[in-house]
Amino acid sequence: MHRRPRFDLSHPYFIKAYRDECTCLRLHLQLVRDILNQHIERQREYVQRLWQEGHPNDSRHFGLPLNIICKQLISINNSCPALKNIYLLEFHPSLGLASLIARSLDHLLREARHTCRPTSASSLTLLERHVLRLALDMWLTPAKPESWYSTQLQKDLFSAKVMGDPFLMEEIGLLALKSAADEGQNQSQDSHVLLLETFSKLLELVTLRHRLIEMSLESVHLARLYKVLAREMGFEEFHLYLRPVHFEFASHKDKIDHPPPVFITSLLEDSDRVDRYSPTTLVLAISEVDDNQVGKFSFYTKESILKLLFHSGVENMQVTLACQAAQKNALMVAVQQASFYHMPQWASPADVKEMSSYLRNGGMGPARRRNSKIVNGVENLLLAPTSKVPDNLTYPSEKFHATKRAPEAFVSIQLEKVGLRDMMLNTFLLKKQTMDDRMKSFDEIGKVKRDVIVEYCQKFNCRMSHYALRGQIMAYCNSLRALLEDFPTIRDTFFMVGQPREKKGLRDSKEGLKADPRRFQPRPRCLLSADGKVFLNLWFIPHPSEVLVMFKTLPEKAAFQALQLTLQLMAPLHDIVAYLFSFAKLGNCATCFEFPLSAHLLKGDWGGIEGIGSELQELQKMIDSLQSPQDPTEVSQALLLRREVIFLQFDAAVRHLIRRTFLAAGNASAYQSVTDGMYHGLPPLSNSLVKSIFASQLSLPQPLDPQSLQASMLFPWRAFLEDGGLFPVMSNSPDTLEYNMQLCLCRLSDRDLKVAHGELVGMQLLLEDVLLSNYHMILEDPSRQQATLDKNTQRDLSRVPEFRSQFQSSPKASMLLRDPCNVVTSLAFLRSFLVLWKQLEVLKEQWGRLKLQGQDSNSLSFHKQFSELYGTDILYPSMKAIARRMGKEDEFEDIIISSQSFLPPKGASEIEIKTQQLQKLLENLEIHMIQEVLRKVNREIALVVSEKSKERCTLPTDLWKHHVMKEDFSVSRPQIVEKFIQRLMENYQDGGLEITFRKDHLEACLLSLGCDVMARERSNFESYSMCYEHVLEHARQKLCQKEQELDIIRRGSDPPEDGAGQVAELSHNMIMEITALRARLTDLEEENLNLKHQIRKEVQEEYEALVQALFVTCLHIKEKLDENQINLIQKVYELIGEVRTEGIDNLRSLKKKWGSARPDEGTKENPAKQEQLQALEQDNSSLAVLACKARSLGRWRLAAQQARFQGQLSRAEKEAMQRKKECLSIKLMAEQEAVLFRQQLLALRQALARAQADNVRMRKQQDNQAQLLRELQHRVAQEAHHRQQMDLMKTSSMEKLLEDVEQKKQHLQLLTEAAERASKLGQLQQKRIQRELRQTRSRLAQERSVKLDAFQRLEELQSQLNDAERWSVQMSSPGGLTPRAQYSLRSAPTSSRYSQQHLLKTNLMSSKIPRRIQRPDTVPIKHQKRTDSIFLPNVAENVQRSAFQVHTAPSIIPQGPDW
Repeated sequence: MHRRPRFDLSHPYFIKAYRDECTCLRLHLQLVRDILNQHIERQREYVQRLWQEGHPNDSRHFGLPLNIICKQLISINNSCPALKNIYLLEFHPSLGLASLIARSLDHLLREARHTCRPTSASSLTLLERHVLRLALDMWLTPAKPESWYSTQLQKDLFSAKVMGDPFLMEEIGLLALKSAADEGQNQSQDSHVLLLETFSKLLELVTLRHRLIEMSLESVHLARLYKVLAREMGFEEFHLYLRPVHFEFASHKDKIDHPPPVFITSLLEDSDRVDRYSPTTLVLAISEVDDNQVGKFSFYTKESILKLLFHSGVENMQVTLACQAAQKNALMVAVQQASFYHMPQWASPADVKEMSSYLRNGGMGPARRRNSKIVNGVENLLLAPTSKVPDNLTYPSEKFHATKRAPEAFVSIQLEKVGLRDMMLNTFLLKKQTMDDRMKSFDEIGKVKRDVIVEYCQKFNCRMSHYALRGQIMAYCNSLRALLEDFPTIRDTFFMVGQPREKKGLRDSKEGLKADPRRFQPRPRCLLSADGKVFLNLWFIPHPSEVLVMFKTLPEKAAFQALQLTLQLMAPLHDIVAYLFSFAKLGNCATCFEFPLSAHLLKGDWGGIEGIGSELQELQKMIDSLQSPQDPTEVSQALLLRREVIFLQFDAAVRHLIRRTFLAAGNASAYQSVTDGMYHGLPPLSNSLVKSIFASQLSLPQPLDPQSLQASMLFPWRAFLEDGGLFPVMSNSPDTLEYNMQLCLCRLSDRDLKVAHGELVGMQLLLEDVLLSNYHMILEDPSRQQATLDKNTQRDLSRVPEFRSQFQSSPKASMLLRDPCNVVTSLAFLRSFLVLWKQLEVLKEQWGRLKLQGQDSNSLSFHKQFSELYGTDILYPSMKAIARRMGKEDEFEDIIISSQSFLPPKGASEIEIKTQQLQKLLENLEIHMIQEVLRKVNREIALVVSEKSKERCTLPTDLWKHHVMKEDFSVSRPQIVEKFIQRLMENYQDGGLEITFRKDHLEACLLSLGCDVMARERSNFESYSMCYEHVLEHARQKLCQKEQELDIIRRGSDPPEDGAGQVAELSHNMIMEITALRARLTDLEEENLNLKHQIRKEVQEEYEALVQALFVTCLHIKEKLDENQINLIQKVYELIGEVRTEGIDNLRSLKKKWGSARPDEGTKENPAKQEQLQALEQDNSSLAVLACKARSLGRWRLAAQQARFQGQLSRAEKEAMQRKKECLSIKLMAEQEAVLFRQQLLALRQALARAQADNVRMRKQQDNQAQLLRELQHRVAQEAHHRQQMDLMKTSSMEKLLEDVEQKKQHLQLLTEAAERASKLGQLQQKRIQRELRQTRSRLAQERSVKLDAFQRLEELQSQLNDAERWSVQMSSPGGLTPRAQYSLRSAPTSSRYSQQHLLKTNLMSSKIPRRIQRPDTVPIKHQKRTDSIFLPNVAENVQRSAFQVHTAPSIIPQGPDW
């Protein structure tokens, strides 16, 4: 019903669109119906095979599907049954998986649309029709891929003779348990442990067989495709096989073969290295290594399965499965690389008929998945689950077969295996020589074989992972080139596209990065350096031929790391570019987007080409601002986290901001449109779990998280299926980023799109505020840049003034993101903020559902109630706590009172606000959970106490009641007797003919039996009584509601009292209350001011002693400083004197040495003067010290006096304030007592008046009641007398009534028989009348047509007659005949005017009738005839009746016969 025709406006008419859509719907219906019918047939065969033999022990039927009773076939849908008829009691729960068919078809259609790229609705419908026909051909008649294996292997592995029979599997488990118990008695093992271990091994064996079959079948499909691709590339199919060399016949090889050559095309010229071994049938991968011990197994007989349960059989099967997984992964990687290297480009829509064969062959497009995991280890390939490939592989069409693929992309699996196999055999021979003494038993040899085989598989997986990485890199490059095709300006400006077999020069290496300011240097045409350790150019897109040979000369581990870094660089770059292109196209988003949007008509307000260019420039600036811009690891981390931030940013804007804006504005339609699109478009953009289509029956245990390390360690296969995507390990999933982003906003109008764009821009502004408000935190913690990184982008679009880019930020934020020390930390901070916001919104939604239960969460009323409730309960306490922490509580309260809205305090950061709200929500939810638990515990305790207090011996049904009725469609049969027998037989003594039990064991078994019986009674009570209780509860609620309505009506009908007096009294009370509140508010304000002054004074008093102590300390410090200064000056003087003395002595010695004629008198006088000057300076310094001490003492005295006076003043002020307060309190008390006395007096007067009025009213009521009592006594006496008379009359008339009833029954029976006869006669007469009526209508219609012809003929004759008369008159004398002719011409219309009017009306009606019932040309002829037969008789009657009203002369035309 939801499908609508896709109209192609280029077609002349829309009927072709309807016809094509109907064809697609018929094909879809046929596909689903045939698949389900086949499934029903197979389920019937399986169930009938299980129940064909009757088993006397009913306990063996537990867990089996219900038996089908082949008694009565029914149709589920009577109007138009889609499926075949089933039996009345036939149930197939697996039919619930039918929804997976539609999901698979949708996936196929998306891939086909992505590959063929249809540009019109008709081509899209044609493509869908061909895909459905291919599905019909391939899914309903699937080939048997197991036939590619040998007959013996089909019998040993694929046969379900034993493994498909649950009774045989039960016998095998019991036999294994019995043999294990016999061995365990010797070792004194617990029987329960043996039981658990035995059946665990059996379940593990069943799972291993299932996975091995699945991987073997997929290997068949991949091997077919591998052979086809090898043939197209010029290679033979023997590259797939490896000649088996078993351990027992292996010899040591000194020279192990090297890996395949760097250029695989050399094998086309020299193929001597390849062994041309090609078996007739496919073999399992374990057969190429060991087919005698580890790979020897069989599931065909019970004995062979029992052997697998012992002697390391399960371990051998695990190794077999690991080998097959490695083989399947190698085939998949080889096919993937060949497919991605040869990518046919369709500039126009491809021919669907030619593409059908390509789709049939599982053609792969440029592939990726949103949450695809990058291959980063051996475990991912070894434990990878099975992939789903097409069920039938045929050869491609002539067009694709004729196209020869490039041989460079070929992978020779034989050459990859042979060297590793030789190394494995050498290792085994070496271990065998060193452990010759200990390897005597068969099991020890098998253990060594398993170890070397597992090591071989791991090495093989590690080598094939290189090809997997190359294939993914080519896929991303192909997709990126396809994206850039729509934006040639961006491609030519920013990107460098690699060419086939491009030669690299010196400037394309890390040596070419040396800066030369004298000339311009282009960027290198390489992503990484030759050794993979230096990042060169992000904007270079390598050609697939370059991807094939890059890093092949490096060692294996170094090459793997380099390829992994390349993939980690290309993947986020592809997603970022795809996001930018998709965001620019959002402005062109339409309501229907089945086809790619055009990139040539981008709206300027959504960015356009300029916005994309500025985004890419900022991306390069961010890379340049890293601490190590040439480190590929750091660059890849930055790109990965920037991708994560932009996706989180878009998610938050769509999920929260845009929807909240529409809902607050009352735009419910836009809100619902975004909500509907969000649920489908946002999950693929996030890291949400995408469950595999094959994991519907194999789910992960509930407490485990599929993304946790514990789940991957305990259940690796199931964990991968839970989070591996719809089709795990498939590399041909199209990129749906643009589709998903458009899906979120596709149904919005142009006006709503502008609002959404504003919110997206506002989201970036919010992130800028978050960065700026936490600038100090980012600067203080530079180590956080090693955390998980985030990304943000900023633009400088001054050239486009009217455009504001989505990521354009302020200069300060841009500077912060370009700082080498802060770019990583800032991005990590933004990502943490976005994740915190998402957590907060999830908790808000849950909290709102708890608070406003039973309301529509998408309505405007719910949003208003939720906003008010959230503001009062969560937002206000959170903001108040932040304000208290910031010391702005008073300011915050003033803002709340003035603005009447909950605004955050000034200076609070956004992340702090959201963190506080999150904590408050968690506290409320925890409190709610605790209250619910306490309420439930109290309710259960009350029920238990009430049951204990009952004296009757009844079942405790009150303890079993539920508040919500549960409907169980399948009622499980309780195993009471079986459990009792099992418990009883656990501990017994077998004495031959007698079995004895211990008394305590028997009592325990009886107690458990009683508990089981009570549990069964409880189950029955819950199943059959809850419905009736809910019906009674519903009726009681309705009754209570009616009673409340009646009570409201009754109270509303009471006569109103004195309303004016009540209103006046209420107004007076309100005025008094308001006056009192105002007075109270004034007192509180004064008290608040007094408290502030008092607190300020108390603080001054508290700190006064501290200030005095600080003052004294300062004085002491100043004294010390003065003393130190004086001592320092004294020491300086002494040092100067000593230096001067030494200088004089030196001068004297020099004079003596060189001789001098000048006298020494001056030098003799100077020391004496110097001594005098020194004595004076010492006296001066001592005086200065004394003066300083005197100054300090004076200051200290002054400070002490000020402190004493200040204390006296404060005490005086306190005493004065206390006296004022006492005086005011005394005055208030006096006034209050006076008011109370006046109020008491007034109340007493009013009470006295009311008492007098009540006294008068009570006297009147007493008189009335006395009168009513007398009347009631009289009425009761009369009623008693009347009742006696009525009883006598009843007894007398009862017999007469019975006789009348008997007579009326007889009369009624006679009347019934007469009525039945009359009804039958009436029906016959009615049928006769209807038949006559039909005959009469047909006869009247015939008569009408004949009479209409007669009238027409009469009119023609009359016109001819008039013409003849007119002609005869004209031919007579012109003078005398002219008046007569005029008279006849005037009288003729007058005499027949009435008849002509009716004839004209009849003709008009007859001409209008066909026009009224005319149908379009598309209506078949049979519908016209049916319409004529229905409507024409009535019209004929009306016309005939109107025609018969004309009184004319009898017609001379004879009437036709009655038909």
